[in-house]
Amino acid sequence: MIDIGGSNVKVMVNGNDEMRKFPSGRELTAEQMVAGVKDLTRDWEYEAITLGFPGLVEHGKLVREPLNLSGGWLDFDFVAGFRRPVRIINDAALQALANYKGGRMLFVGFGTSVGAALVADDVVVPVELGMIPFSKRHTFMSRLTKEARRVNGHERWQKSVHEAVRLLQDIFWPSDTVIGGGNAKHLDPLPEKTRRSSNREAIAGAVRLWKGADLHAEPYGTTWRIQRAAASAGAAVNSGAA
Repeated sequence: MIDIGGSNVKVMVNGNDEMRKFPSGRELTAEQMVAGVKDLTRDWEYEAITLGFPGLVEHGKLVREPLNLSGGWLDFDFVAGFRRPVRIINDAALQALANYKGGRMLFVGFGTSVGAALVADDVVVPVELGMIPFSKRHTFMSRLTKEARRVNGHERWQKSVHEAVRLLQDIFWPSDTVIGGGNAKHLDPLPEKTRRSSNREAIAGAVRLWKGADLHAEPYGTTWRIQRAAASAGAAVNSGAA
């Protein structure tokens, strides 16, 4: 699993609880990311890669350059770069898929940016929240990010998170709300009727893009459709990916 964030690139491999990471940021290119992952995971063995990408993904392919990274991502050949099969999913959708238990679930991730995904009856739908108005002068992006917490202080940031989550729950009416992202650990208390998820749990979503997992999600346009057919023993994914 490769989870590309605005601050760090995080990697895990199925069957191992260890997470490794290296800095990302606005200067990071796709080529640099691949080189960094290879260097960081040279002692790992893996057969396939799931790539969580901070941007729009359609039919399993990138369709827009990331906002918090450098350019050159759209035309990069990740399969050739890693010499492994690669499946790509929006990073918030990856976390949502990892945490999904059924019904209608909302995932909201608070980190360098703000990400969200709704899973409604086995359909995973990423939701772009950043430019939604939060007040007359502010958007979700300007009040809920890592930078907003640094500039405005923790108390104001936490109050904004609680207000935003209540609003999203009123809009999407989920039976389950999951809070994740790098800043989720700073929330105390959590918003009402929510549960916390860590970035480490994304490995479950990474595995669920491959046949043989307990749930299997296939890309369909800008969404992912979960299939619940019984996994065959011969198709089980034995190794995740760096």
